[in-house]
Amino acid sequence: MNKSIKYKYLLVGMLLLFCSKSFADNNDQIKVLEDSLNKYFNLLVKETIDTRKIEINTKIVFLFNQVLKFEDSFYYPFYDLKNVGIIKSEDDKLRIITWNLPYNDRTHKYFGFIQYKKNKRTYDFYELKDQSDEIRNPEMAILNCSNWYGALYYEIITNKNRSTDYYTLLGADLNNLLTKKKIIDILYFDDNDKPVFGDKVFKNKIPPVSRVIFEFNGQTNMTLTFDKEKEMIIFDHLSPSKPSLKGQFEFYGPDFSYDGLKFERGIWNSYTDIDVRDFSIQDF
Repeated sequence: MNKSIKYKYLLVGMLLLFCSKSFADNNDQIKVLEDSLNKYFNLLVKETIDTRKIEINTKIVFLFNQVLKFEDSFYYPFYDLKNVGIIKSEDDKLRIITWNLPYNDRTHKYFGFIQYKKNKRTYDFYELKDQSDEIRNPEMAILNCSNWYGALYYEIITNKNRSTDYYTLLGADLNNLLTKKKIIDILYFDDNDKPVFGDKVFKNKIPPVSRVIFEFNGQTNMTLTFDKEKEMIIFDHLSPSKPSLKGQFEFYGPDFSYDGLKFERGIWNSYTDIDVRDFSIQDF
């Protein structure tokens, strides 16, 4: 083997060793931050005073901003991190982190981050800021990270509409003492690679809406799930306990029928009275 080839092998070996050491060092730093996050999440669960909860949560947000600066954090599993939801898209480009801050009056505020791999070399992350209480007509609104309809996301469905990757998000909102909510939202990235929430692609209403929001009695639950084999979102049909209570969502619940949505030619088309015996029903 001549000297030039030996030199090339040596250079590659040193580069691999450097990258491996750098990755290990980053993981060590991420692990330290993860331990701190876990400590504050444990404190948050035990805290009973709202002002202290807010202080603790502010530290959690700060620590997430620090840890997500590491590009390696996109693949870091956060196995030891409790009380936070972390989900990743099937195309391995997107990861979303969400959690809730429960107040003593039984209302909730939501927090989160988006991690996004634009390509093999470029990584970004975005903080999500819940503005649900300020958003008028949320089913029609087009939103962004600073104006987010907060939720705990538990599933990402990946579709493509022309050249755009569409991420359909299934989420839960514990809302308040009287009602809970389930949410189907759309996330995509615009020409500047900035996150956009909502698009008028849900044909369950006329005109189509940007997101679907279900509200129902806080003591019950509803199924909202995605059947991968059938490629269809399946959900309980909600009805009031009496016709006279229409529009009073604290009296709404599943009526033992099911509806669905299927992504067809860039639109989530609506289907009613689904026979769920043909589906594998699993829910958050």
